Amino acid sequence: MENIRKRDGRIVAFDSAKITLAIQKAILAVREKNGDLARKISRQVVEALEDKFKDRIPGVEDVQDIVEEIIIRNRYAKVAKAYILYRQKRTEVREAKKL
Repeated sequence: MENIRKRDGRIVAFDSAKITLAIQKAILAVREKNGDLARKISRQVVEALEDKFKDRIPGVEDVQDIVEEIIIRNRYAKVAKAYILYRQKRTEVREAKKL
């Protein structure tokens, strides 16, 4: 995975560390033990992205959808909920900035 399409259409370098950080924040939000969990899930997300987006560049929303899917698949419902709520909050902040 080399690139990602930002919400404004720009193509930028893909950085898996951002995925790991977002997952880590969700884990901490629900006070789960972190250990290597964020990196483990992040690696699974990158693998899923590479499989699904072989011939095209994923968008930010595509990546976030896969993050949710992988967290749920790993049976971390509380972490998934925290991630989904954080994602919703960021959407609301972006919408408020538009006004």
